[in-house]
Amino acid sequence: MTTNLNEIFSEWQNNLAFREEFKKNPVVALKHAGFEVSPADLEKIQAMLKHDKSQDEKLDDRINK
Repeated sequence: MTTNLNEIFSEWQNNLAFREEFKKNPVVALKHAGFEVSPADLEKIQAMLKHDKSQDEKLDDRINK
């Protein structure tokens, strides 16, 4: 059965080890936690991570000026 995004978010909120692994490699973290993610949901997750990384880089640029 495919996992929904709310289940993943709940795990992320409540499990520090999962959260740390997820930050390093989301796909591996999801597999280790036993989640089955649809390709569409995986695309959403990866898009969110790219957006977050982009925002972090913009903040770093402003801080370093």
